[in-house]
Amino acid sequence: MIDHERIRKFSPVDGDIFVVSEETPIELAQALAEAIAVASPGVKAVVFRGDLRRLPLAEMNAAGWYRA
Repeated sequence: MIDHERIRKFSPVDGDIFVVSEETPIELAQALAEAIAVASPGVKAVVFRGDLRRLPLAEMNAAGWYRA
């Protein structure tokens, strides 16, 4: 379940990455992605389950993410 008390502002823009805990059910992460698409049509955002720091650099590059 999404803790609505922790949401302060929800105005997604292109390139946003929403990180949810690894324990979050995949169905809930998918529901969040769908809600973003409904709330902001055309916005390209990513919902990621887990710790971004554990994502290998090669996978980040394949997704178009580059370190500055």
